[in-house]
Amino acid sequence: MTPTLIGYFPKRTVRRPEWLKAAGVEEVCSVSTCISEAPKGWIDEWRHNEMFLYDNPDLAWSVVPEPAQSEFDLYAYKLFSVMFEDGQRKPFDIPALHAVPLCDSFVCLGFDAVSRSAGAAFECSPLSCNYMAEEVAVNRHCLMDDQAIAFQKAAEFEARGCEPGPYFVVEVWRERPTTE
Repeated sequence: MTPTLIGYFPKRTVRRPEWLKAAGVEEVCSVSTCISEAPKGWIDEWRHNEMFLYDNPDLAWSVVPEPAQSEFDLYAYKLFSVMFEDGQRKPFDIPALHAVPLCDSFVCLGFDAVSRSAGAAFECSPLSCNYMAEEVAVNRHCLMDDQAIAFQKAAEFEARGCEPGPYFVVEVWRERPTTE
């Protein structure tokens, strides 16, 4: 199954918090903005698409004040067209979006299982929000390396009720920093 690029989003990437006792995790790159935060007031700009992301990098950067841009990383997300809800794997229709293709400056960091219970925006990533990274094999970005495991864990997180669902599997990409 091939995921669909659904957009771009700037976040302040946070080093692993002391309370998250997950061996090998260096930073939290989850889809959720609970730990690695979004720019303040981004939602008020109403420049996002139907998935509450941005269709291109320039639009994503436009919600970050220029003096603060060096504090943020630019992420891109690819979504699989399935969701886990009520103990079942169900098809999910990704809305028609206009996300520009990823350029070569982006690198894949891994897979996240993320909830979305109150609308189109993603909410919590149990790997970081609910300490599941302490029980699940994750990489240094607090993400899973294996797509099949990500699907398995999304179903498990939904069944356990880590956070209200449904749950989705998202492939997480980040733009490599440019060197001057």
